[in-house]
Amino acid sequence: MFKGKKVKIRLKRFAQDQKTRIFVGRVFDMNNDWVKVEGKFFTLAKGEQKPRIDKQRRTLCIPRESISLVRILPDTLDLDNLEYSIEDTRMLVHIKGVQPLSISE
Repeated sequence: MFKGKKVKIRLKRFAQDQKTRIFVGRVFDMNNDWVKVEGKFFTLAKGEQKPRIDKQRRTLCIPRESISLVRILPDTLDLDNLEYSIEDTRMLVHIKGVQPLSISE
């Protein structure tokens, strides 16, 4: 279904003080149990305004039960040159031609 697509995946938080984790990348494969992706994590701890962003891409399998939300992104998105800004208390990743991605709480 999402195979070959660029996506934003928001992972579930299982504790109130757990960090917000967003994955932005491309889906390579998926089945009923997991999604294999390549891309970068944006990690935001509660109260922080600036996220920690992976410097290099990583390939991993995310259990489907850990996924809270998936947003399909345009194929033109350059994963190595993501532009973002902080507006109020929200971090936004800007994508030409579409609504920005929210990476905040």
